[in-house]
Amino acid sequence: MPAHTPVPAADNAHHAHLQARLRDLQLKGFAVADRILDSLQAEPAERAPLPLTVARRQMANMLGVPQLCHRARCRRTQTCDGEPAHCLGACLPALPHDVLARILSAKAMRQRLRRR
Repeated sequence: MPAHTPVPAADNAHHAHLQARLRDLQLKGFAVADRILDSLQAEPAERAPLPLTVARRQMANMLGVPQLCHRARCRRTQTCDGEPAHCLGACLPALPHDVLARILSAKAMRQRLRRR
């Protein structure tokens, strides 16, 4: 039977140091994994509602109102560059009833979802 060779004390200390370091790294890895899981399970933060002017400007751009605007810059860039409430106030009544109803129902649905 082979004789057991004694391990020097320096090797034991080094081995213990490596084991302690490995435990520390494992604990850090578990902590990182826990934070990742917590972030995945957390409910997503609600987006802040758009300012009214921005929402109106988006609607005016979707409807193509800038092409009819009295401002040359709006017509040239084909995007609303002024106060969109003025253009929408003039153009919304000219839209067909079914298009206007869809726009208003979509807006009401978004508002209901934001309140939740």
